[in-house]
Amino acid sequence: MSATISEFLFFKVKPTVKPEDPSNAEGEALLNALRTVNQHSGYKSSVWGRSVEDENTLVWVVDWTDARGSTISNSLTPFLDPSNSQPPIALYATLTPPISNTDTLTQNPVTELCILPFASSLTTEETKQLHSDLISFRTTLVEQLPQTVGPRSWAMGHVDRPSTIKHGKSPSGMAVLHLLAVGWESVEAHMNAKQTEQFGRSIAPIREKMLGPVPGLELKHVRFQKV
Repeated sequence: MSATISEFLFFKVKPTVKPEDPSNAEGEALLNALRTVNQHSGYKSSVWGRSVEDENTLVWVVDWTDARGSTISNSLTPFLDPSNSQPPIALYATLTPPISNTDTLTQNPVTELCILPFASSLTTEETKQLHSDLISFRTTLVEQLPQTVGPRSWAMGHVDRPSTIKHGKSPSGMAVLHLLAVGWESVEAHMNAKQTEQFGRSIAPIREKMLGPVPGLELKHVRFQKV
């Protein structure tokens, strides 16, 4: 069975676009644009949601069986906020474990999307250690935090496309990205987890290697629903 490729598309819409309101014409038109992707080869399922940090920033997640699958972002142009200079950003990652036809995302009360940039010039040994640190971080939060504090779900992976992205703080000028999709009971639950000794200890070696956030890809909490 081929691996599922998850596409994460980040974009900012006009305040008048409200897909959650059936009476909102612009919102319904946006949903229709999102629905057309189900005709593309390799499409499995998709969800969308608003960022808690900025309600006009939407995230659309599409699962593909074909690594070449992608949305057509031009269809979003009529709905984008003209005052925002940041174009839509698409990231493609193979997550472990898979997000199960995006059902995992809709079952989470809120999902943390964390894009971690690292210098593309990391050595092979440094890259291996980074992968080990990320796995250790996951294990600590999933298995060692109390159930009332810990995450509901956890998926992560290396961003396959684009393989690198420009980053002014990277010695090489380029960065590779890792993506975490972590389910929480609430934003507050995530904040409480960050205050624990286990969280601070296990994320410390990751922060030592991590670069600053990429504009438009800062940490987001999103409540997803099916398209």
